[in-house]
Amino acid sequence: MNNLTRVFLVLLRLAIGWHFLFEGVEKVESLRRGPTETSAEKSRPFSSAGYLRESSGPFAEFFRAQVGDPDALLLERVTVTTLEPGQNPADVPARQRISPALEKNWNEGLERFAAHYELDAQQRQAAETKLQEAKDKVVKWLLDGEWEDEKSFQAATVKVKKKTPQRTDEYQQKLSKIREAEAEELSAFDRDVLRAKLRTMKAELAKMRSEFQADLDKPFSDMLSGLVDADSSLTADQKAKGPLPAPGPTTKQKILDYTVSWGLVAVGVCLLIGLLTRTSCLAGAAFLLTLYLAMPPFPWLPENIKAEGHYLFVNKNLIEMLALLALATTRSGFWVGIDGLLRFFFPWNWGRRPVPQRDSYAARRLPTYATR
Repeated sequence: MNNLTRVFLVLLRLAIGWHFLFEGVEKVESLRRGPTETSAEKSRPFSSAGYLRESSGPFAEFFRAQVGDPDALLLERVTVTTLEPGQNPADVPARQRISPALEKNWNEGLERFAAHYELDAQQRQAAETKLQEAKDKVVKWLLDGEWEDEKSFQAATVKVKKKTPQRTDEYQQKLSKIREAEAEELSAFDRDVLRAKLRTMKAELAKMRSEFQADLDKPFSDMLSGLVDADSSLTADQKAKGPLPAPGPTTKQKILDYTVSWGLVAVGVCLLIGLLTRTSCLAGAAFLLTLYLAMPPFPWLPENIKAEGHYLFVNKNLIEMLALLALATTRSGFWVGIDGLLRFFFPWNWGRRPVPQRDSYAARRLPTYATR
């Protein structure tokens, strides 16, 4: 290996290290800053949930499970528990049939409300009573409520009233069609029309999900609004605390986001300064492999809408991963980096240096001399 090759390998390591460092610092800063809603700047902190929820390919279910599949979560919340054999629905309070997932969400929401406004015992008791009424209301709506669906007929749009169970069935059917399209329909190289259709179906499903979730949580949000209106029992100091902040990410999501952000910073710094170079290369390659597997550019899978350009089997993540694996086989950290300084300042490592081998042809041509 000549010196020019070493120079370009070191430059490649520095370029990848800078890429990792800049990405990591930007994500760490966004998490530290939090959401901003000012007129000059409006941004959201980094979250890996969006990327993982759009995962496709053979490992899609695994990646979606790390942050929670929004479709599965919604269907879990709208499922009403069944009655025991022989039970009369009229004898069972509706609130007892609420799904555990929805009940947990609303109970946690009430806890956040009570902590934010610092409710006393009497106010807390009144809020608990209102919550039970909201649970009764949502279960009745899920069992026999009505929903207005918009249907387009040529140039006219008509609103059709349907029962809430029909809404759940239509949502499940559209979700099943999308899953079937992802698994089977996109099996050829020239089916761009089907890819566009799949993107449209996903957009329609996302709209249905957001509207369904809003209607599902309406009894709870109306209850909270009633607790802070002008006729409520909240004091002026309590009302001055402002509206209840939106719930933040889960603990698991926070751990995942901070691990990704600081992991990128650590790998980037180590690659730039040449510290633990081979280990850093392997860690960076493992991270890029997870990105590649989460959304692989296979022709039979839906195209990544956010990707720049078009890819077939090979994308930028795979190329950068292979570059890191190639760097892991070299001694770039010893050529330029702290790894080389550590080797220099610890003499007991000198004896471990590989002994240069003489060229076999030169060994045959040059005479050898015995030493005493």
